[in-house]
Parts: sequence; C-alpha cells; structure tokens
Amino acid sequence: MFGRNKQTAEDDAPLVEIWAQLVENNLFLRRTAMTCIVFGFFGLCLGAYGVEVALYRPLAFHVDEAGQATFVGRLREQLVPSSAEVRFVAKDFLKHYLALSSLTLESDLASAWNFMTEDLRREHEQMLARFEKENGEDFVSNVRKQGIQTLLVFDDKRTEIAAHNDKQFTVHLHGTARIWPLNRIGEDAAFEERTFDAHLLLVRCPRTEQTPNGLLVSKVSRRLTTDSAHDEPASSSKEK
Repeated sequence: MFGRNKQTAEDDAPLVEIWAQLVENNLFLRRTAMTCIVFGFFGLCLGAYGVEVALYRPLAFHVDEAGQATFVGRLREQLVPSSAEVRFVAKDFLKHYLALSSLTLESDLASAWNFMTEDLRREHEQMLARFEKENGEDFVSNVRKQGIQTLLVFDDKRTEIAAHNDKQFTVHLHGTARIWPLNRIGEDAAFEERTFDAHLLLVRCPRTEQTPNGLLVSKVSRRLTTDSAHDEPASSSKEK
C-alpha cells in the first residue's frame, strides 16, 4: 500500500510542474493585456486631441489691403485687428445701416444686424418699435414707399481711429450720402446729397467664420446734414 502511494505521488509531480507554468504564462499574458489597454487608452486620448486641434485650432484668415478678412483655415483666433480691418468693418456696417435702398432694405438691415453686439441689437429693436408707434407703419414699409437708393461716398482723409487697449476702437467717418430715385441713377440724374458724420465704437470678439475680422459694433451715432440737391440737366429733362 505504501508502495502504491509513493507511485501515485511520483505520477502527480509532472502535473504540478505543468500547472505552475500555466499560471506563470497566464500572469504574463494578463500583464501584457493590461499594458496594451493602457497604451491604447493613451493613444485614443492623443488621437482625440489631434482631431480637436485639426478641427478647431488654429484659425486662419486672409486680410486684404482694404481690410476685409476672409476665412481660409485655422489659426489663433485672438490676433489683434489691424487698422485696415477696423476701417473696413466700420465702412461695411454703415453701407448696410445708413445707405437706405427701397429694394434691398431688409437684407441690408439683416447684414447690419450681424455686425451688432447684443446690446446694440436690443437698442436697434427699440428704435424700430418706437418709429412704428410714432408713424403708424414699420420702418421697412416707410422706406419702400419712398422708392429711393443711396450711395455712401467716404472721405478717407477725415477717417479717424482711436484704439483703447486693443480691445475697443472708436472710429469717426465722414462723407456724403447721395440719394436717387429707384428708376434714375448716374451723373445726369437728379439726386439729393447729404453730409454725414458717424461715430462708431467697435469691440473685439473671437475670429470666426461669421466674424472673420474679430470685430462687432457696440455703439453708433450719426448726423446727416442736407447740403444741396443736384438738378437734372435741361436736356435730360426734355428727354424725360
């Protein structure tokens, strides 16, 4: 009986050695798997960061000589606007806000709206509501009935820009507004000419596809003065 037990122990010895090897191999595989999971997680984080940088940063804009900025890619969005950009935004805003045309007034007001800060938008809405209350009709209908078109001519020599810590810009624009009837325009047509003085306060904002110049209009004041009316020549009057 003792001999049989001794033989059984000798038969079990190889099994114990194989089990120990399996446990050791299993431990190695688990460690390898955990290492792969950790590296895979870091790789996923790095890839997500790369996608975020590629899609959202940096922002790039091309600014031409006139100051108009065009979205062309991705580059830092906190670049300080140049004086040409400030001048361009101020002029472009006035072309939509001050140069009234009976045919394009709604689209012009919408474009001017996109240039405004939230505070100026609320002020503009109150002004339009006050106009409708005082005149019994809305501003758009009133201008449409006049049948006019307006061209702004800026006096660049009298344009003044004052920067305030590169965060706000005060712009003074001077020029003339020429107003024609819708059916007549040109050198031989009668038009009314008014002198305008406008002061705008522009504030910086992030450069986006909607605001490539990184500027919005915060305040605007203007004054129109009628100078003269240019009469139509006699020859043109006879033809009419």
